[in-house]
Amino acid sequence: MASRGLTKNGQFRAVYRKGTREVGKKVVICYLKEGQDGIQPGFVASKKIGKAIQRNRAKRLMREIFRQLERRITEKHLWIVFIASFRPKDTKYEELFEDIESSMTRAGLISTNG
Repeated sequence: MASRGLTKNGQFRAVYRKGTREVGKKVVICYLKEGQDGIQPGFVASKKIGKAIQRNRAKRLMREIFRQLERRITEKHLWIVFIASFRPKDTKYEELFEDIESSMTRAGLISTNG
């Protein structure tokens, strides 16, 4: 399932304003059942995370985890934003994966069988 991703500021704002939020220990997930173009993810890491290299690494990690979980997503039309609230230097991939997976399961976005 190929995903293009959110690109416009208005799309991100719509997800923040009208969407639902699921807060995990490492990542906040905001999602909105919207659009006709399938599943469109967005990845955000603020300057609080660190310098650009750290923010880019945080987004890369979230993007890779999304790719692994994408086939399990039950919704067909979804805008979803992953907001990093972790420092990549201090976080292991496995614990980040578990956090995102459990948050998406709590939100009812993914099936429990892998």
